[in-house]
Amino acid sequence: MRLMLVLVLMVAAFAARAATLDEAIAAWLADDDAKALPALSALAKAGDDDAMLALGVIEPRAWEGPYVLGLDRAQRIALLRRPGGLSGESWLAGVTARRPLAEAVLQARQKGDPWPLMALGQADAARGALAMAFNQNPSSLAENDRQTEIPDALRGLVWRGAALRLSRTAYPTPPSPDVERRLRGVIAQAFAPEWSGSLQQMLLFSVEPDLGVGIPVPQAASLAGRVLRQGRLLAEGDTRFRSASEPARDRALAAARTLLTTAPEAATVRQICTPSCEQTLDSCVETLWSLTGGADAQAHLHTPLDALIPQDRYVGSPRHRGDMIRMAQKRFKTAPPGIDACAAKLVFGG
Repeated sequence: MRLMLVLVLMVAAFAARAATLDEAIAAWLADDDAKALPALSALAKAGDDDAMLALGVIEPRAWEGPYVLGLDRAQRIALLRRPGGLSGESWLAGVTARRPLAEAVLQARQKGDPWPLMALGQADAARGALAMAFNQNPSSLAENDRQTEIPDALRGLVWRGAALRLSRTAYPTPPSPDVERRLRGVIAQAFAPEWSGSLQQMLLFSVEPDLGVGIPVPQAASLAGRVLRQGRLLAEGDTRFRSASEPARDRALAAARTLLTTAPEAATVRQICTPSCEQTLDSCVETLWSLTGGADAQAHLHTPLDALIPQDRYVGSPRHRGDMIRMAQKRFKTAPPGIDACAAKLVFGG
């Protein structure tokens, strides 16, 4: 009887702990740092391994949030960091039960290496590191054995990297025959089963038409792809875009705007615009996509760790929307001229 009572109490204690951790994560997804971060910090300090993991992966995003910015330096460190050294250390250092996950996160964060996370099934959490790996070596994603596991929302990076590796301008040293066959097979994925004009397909065509990437790159597709990849505000300052004729630029902007009204990758942008800016919805979506930095920046909006917060819980959550608004505010302190007024109000207030 006594043993049964002990077991019941243990189960109840675990359930209470799990509920507390779940509540903290739910508060984080609700974009409520004032509730989420102290709860996670208390759990981590009490030795909760999953809370250590959660706070460790969330920490880099927390420093620039309004709640944390309202604290002094000592309070911020006490809230977000594990005791140790002058500024504390990441709670990931204390994780034991899920050590491989913690180490994979550190590899991605410190070295831009996405593949340990990919190997552990954390493909969505690896998105930022995958984008970093592309920036360091564009063909690295296409040449990796795990490239088929890369999230659909990043397929454009894989295809573009394969195309760039075939360019004698970008890479004077050609790949080996085996690697070339493999890269051409990766590019073929972009047209399978057929050309549909998807956002990821358009991102493939954002490469320079004169690079000789092994596929024809029409100017119209290249200009529209560039607008989608960088956002209109950045693309309009691009030399190649400015050198195109005015009708060509107008067509590219119109094509990009139309695609953003249906593309799955822009669904959350549409959700942000729909309640308040329905009268100028298309313009609002294009503006917010541009303010955040286009598809290149959207790659960095993802769950901190699939094992704790599946991507489909993060996408569309108040946290996702808040992250997007904060990303835009970080790039632009005030509203740039010529943007949709309703979108500007959503991002900058007033």
